[in-house]
Amino acid sequence: MKGSRLDAVLDGVRAVLLDVDDTIVDTREAMVAAGTLAAAAIWPNRADDHRAMAQRYYDDPERWFPRYASGEVAFDAMRAGRLAEVAVAFGLDVPPGAHRSFEDAYAPAFRSAQRLFPDVPELLGAAERHGLPVALLTNSALAPTQVKLEVLELAERFDVVVTTDTLGFGKPDPRVYVEACRLMAVDPARVVCVGDSLQWDVLGAEAAGLRGVWLDRAGRGTTEDVASVRRLDELAAALDRRFGPPVADG
Repeated sequence: MKGSRLDAVLDGVRAVLLDVDDTIVDTREAMVAAGTLAAAAIWPNRADDHRAMAQRYYDDPERWFPRYASGEVAFDAMRAGRLAEVAVAFGLDVPPGAHRSFEDAYAPAFRSAQRLFPDVPELLGAAERHGLPVALLTNSALAPTQVKLEVLELAERFDVVVTTDTLGFGKPDPRVYVEACRLMAVDPARVVCVGDSLQWDVLGAEAAGLRGVWLDRAGRGTTEDVASVRRLDELAAALDRRFGPPVADG
């Protein structure tokens, strides 16, 4: 049933819209690694708590990142809010200059911690074999997205990269999916959106008229009637089944 659901979603597809964070790039580990060093720069006397602080910053229990993605708060305000929440959770004050210290420690560590999931090249290869354009749609800002793509030598791979800077808001606002499709010059009904967020990358995409495939790396499962894969190479194999071998030139 799972395979048939996936094959049905891919029937007649003409383009792929990929999420970035925790879909093609291991952003969780990069943020925790960088956040651990940033926490040490701000609160050096709490060495035993630095990784837990970074994990809490990533978990974002007050949901500052979704507020940023909706356009409610600016990027810097989002980061400041998350840092303040961490301080409260660990019974600390945010010292003067903390935000500058955070950025100075976080930025180079985040850059060096970028890792591409090993199943990404196979999906990109399958899309290329079958002539399917691939675009990126992320709720991150343009600057950190460019850092990820440059470090991973993917900056030239994608002609269309839609971030929250593009329209001033992100997923699940239907307009961002439609804008990505417009930039690819493909009808939304022929575009499949793939990502690790069931809400943003599948349900939001479907509400905007696209198709959706959930990347459920942890195998959590869902009661929603959606197509899902555990790895992107499963999607690559499904594309090969759907389109068959590429036609050789000549």
